Amino acid sequence: KKEDLSEEIQHDVGSVATAPSKNTFFGAELDWGRCARFTLIGTVFVAPVLHYWYGFLLRKLPGTGISTIV
Repeated sequence: KKEDLSEEIQHDVGSVATAPSKNTFFGAELDWGRCARFTLIGTVFVAPVLHYWYGFLLRKLPGTGISTIV
């Protein structure tokens, strides 16, 4: 049918048009290994360190006033 051919052409043109954007972020190709390493470092090291650091600061500098913040 004519509609089937039209839909197939639209699908193919759309697939070709969007192919360069797959696995990209702001035009740069994604490096999945790097994403995994950053996720691992952030989860295992950075998040716990910051959790305890901010807990320490809250215990040592209680309050939300401007003098506490500065």
